[in-house]
Amino acid sequence: MKTYFTFLERNKLFTFVNVAGLSISLMFVLLIANMVTRQLTVDKDLPDADRIYVFANEHWAGGHYNLGDRLQSRYPEIEDWCAIKVSNPYVQPDDKPVQVLGASVKKNFFEFFRFPLLEGNREQLLTDDNSVVLTRSAALRLFGTEHAVGKTLKIIPCNNGIFTVTGIVEDINNSIIPSDIDIFIPFENMKYIQWSCSMECTEMNDAAGSTLFFRTAPGTDLNRKADDVVAFLREFYWLFRDSDSFKKVQFIPWHDFYFSETPATVYLNQYDFKLVVIFITIGVLILLMAVLNYISMSVAQTSYRAKEMATRRLLGSSRPDIFWRMIAESALLTLVSFIIGFLLAKAAEPVAIDLLHAKLDITGDLNAATLLIYIVFIAALTLLSGFIPATILSNYNPMDVVKGTFRRKTKAVYLRVLNIVQCGLTIALLTCSAYLSVQIYRIVHAPLGYEYGNVLTYPSYGSQKNLQLFRTEAKKLPFVKHVSFSCGIPLDGGNNNTTYIPSADSTLEMSFQTFIVDSAFLDIYHIQITEDRHTPIGGNNFFLSERAMKMLEPVGTKDYFTSNNYGRTQIAGVFKDFVISRSLIDHDIHPLQIQIEHPDSIYPWNISVEVQDGDLNAYKKQLDQLFKIAAKDFSFESAWYGDQLRDLYADFSRMNRLMLIFTGAALLISLLGLTAMSLYFIAQRKRDMAIRKVFGSSSLSEQERLMKFSLGSLGISLAIAVPLMLFGVHQIDKIVTFDSTFPWWVPVASIITVALISLVSVYLISLKATRENPVENLKTE
Repeated sequence: MKTYFTFLERNKLFTFVNVAGLSISLMFVLLIANMVTRQLTVDKDLPDADRIYVFANEHWAGGHYNLGDRLQSRYPEIEDWCAIKVSNPYVQPDDKPVQVLGASVKKNFFEFFRFPLLEGNREQLLTDDNSVVLTRSAALRLFGTEHAVGKTLKIIPCNNGIFTVTGIVEDINNSIIPSDIDIFIPFENMKYIQWSCSMECTEMNDAAGSTLFFRTAPGTDLNRKADDVVAFLREFYWLFRDSDSFKKVQFIPWHDFYFSETPATVYLNQYDFKLVVIFITIGVLILLMAVLNYISMSVAQTSYRAKEMATRRLLGSSRPDIFWRMIAESALLTLVSFIIGFLLAKAAEPVAIDLLHAKLDITGDLNAATLLIYIVFIAALTLLSGFIPATILSNYNPMDVVKGTFRRKTKAVYLRVLNIVQCGLTIALLTCSAYLSVQIYRIVHAPLGYEYGNVLTYPSYGSQKNLQLFRTEAKKLPFVKHVSFSCGIPLDGGNNNTTYIPSADSTLEMSFQTFIVDSAFLDIYHIQITEDRHTPIGGNNFFLSERAMKMLEPVGTKDYFTSNNYGRTQIAGVFKDFVISRSLIDHDIHPLQIQIEHPDSIYPWNISVEVQDGDLNAYKKQLDQLFKIAAKDFSFESAWYGDQLRDLYADFSRMNRLMLIFTGAALLISLLGLTAMSLYFIAQRKRDMAIRKVFGSSSLSEQERLMKFSLGSLGISLAIAVPLMLFGVHQIDKIVTFDSTFPWWVPVASIITVALISLVSVYLISLKATRENPVENLKTE
């Protein structure tokens, strides 16, 4: 290896480009591989997972708790069932309440799912209505010790009862059940948290208030009885009985549910499988580009190592000896790059967790199987990278080196093909990244139908009297313009009220998004009233959106309508449509209705405070201090409306940043490779240029010849780039659905960018080569 180290030391650019390119690409590959592996092995150790199904319809996965016993009593295939509802209660281990993420579950939850238990008796964890189970991290946070069994706490709003900790479970990891749940509460307490979801609510008002899980007998499939289930539900379940929008039932297998496009109505972990495929594709592309760099530069360097290998052949080395020597050199460089890439991946892990929106643990997931996979991967990468250079150097005729023809024989085909492939991959990746950025920009900047200024929002804590006191005092502050109490804001979409309006020959189903507001709400969010009929506020008088009025046309009503479930509704006026949070991606316009009430009669879900321009941080601090009067001991967080709106796009912004990072890495690898390749490529053409210059060619002509050759390679690379671009754009359209025209300038800009990088590198490097004295290059032949 001594001669190889000497070669690396003399060819620092070759060493840097290959080690840097491979290390950076392996960093991405290791992070993506860890993410993909964890996504594909969610709940892999969960007992009986192959017999657990999630109850769903054609729109979402959810149902009412009371469905569980009814379905089990009718279908003997069901061995057991469970339910979960996630909320944010306050717990009080001492005098100060702390907000946690709580899961209200059926009492058999830990027998049904059998997550690792640290303390307690699994069969008796939640047998009492006032028993709770904590995760290890929650026990440490609330009591300062993970041994918290037997300790007590209060849960607000669970009637301020005293609850006893009966068990501690290990923090849930890599599961559909969220890892950040702190406390598990018997579902019997749901009557205090949300009555419409509780088992006492026999009318099952919140039809999607829980997610239901069914474990069936081995070899059975409830989906075979889906039609019978629908017929059964129509007998008593209002969602299927009264609505034409719900016609199907499906039981989604547990392992399929994680990647299902059917969303859960409660907070559960799900992931888009298309994203996994995209990440795998990007990881392979980046790795392939780095490998192509190594292969192409190694091929370019073969002429510089030909004399060394010719000497070894003349001294008795065989072709296999030369081949495996080159493979060993490739293995050394690959191993060093892998170690550096692993360290880079570990350092970048926190950033990757945020961007990928998935938990990663590269070192924690190390085990014998993982190490074996790494060894096999390094071996495969070694063979992939070193095979072509090793084959070329081991198969040449030593006499070609002596006569000086070896360099001319090896300089063209390999290098040009590899350069074409690399440019094609870079163009495709850059196009997809730019297209995704354009689509996200369009979504973020699409008109919402309403406007907002400096609006600070608060949650609803405390008594109505204290909240009214906060409103009164806040309005006295000189920088406050408006204070609004409302049940719903455009950001959260208000409350859904499905209304059934009979007509002469049918029943019209209207799914209204309803907002109960005071008059200040209209000013803060600039809701445009186009027709005001001056009806009294309150009562059953509603302003309707233009979309709602259009949907009511088949009923033939303009002044009022009568529904089966809400009675007579007086139309108080009409306002312009606006987009709510539930439709920010497709910008579909829902039918909306607004009821204006006197602010003193509203116990708000949302408090909106609009302030003037100025020192917003100071305004926020002053209003927060004032709101503590209403919140008392409860912790709270106020937030600017604009920041909350941007948070809605977090997933897409995260995806955009990921694509930009991947593209930046690809461009960096390409730039390193193209620049280094240009150096070696031009060096191999010096003899040809020297001969032409002797016969009268100028430096400018030689430069033009090199530029045309490079431009021709770029033209051929489009044959690779175009199908990859089409595939990538098609996949992006599946994930980011936004009705818009394709920006034709995106692929053009990508092609121009890669062309400039390639041509500029060739031009700058060729300046010196084309101006050299031809005698200097010819006398070495």
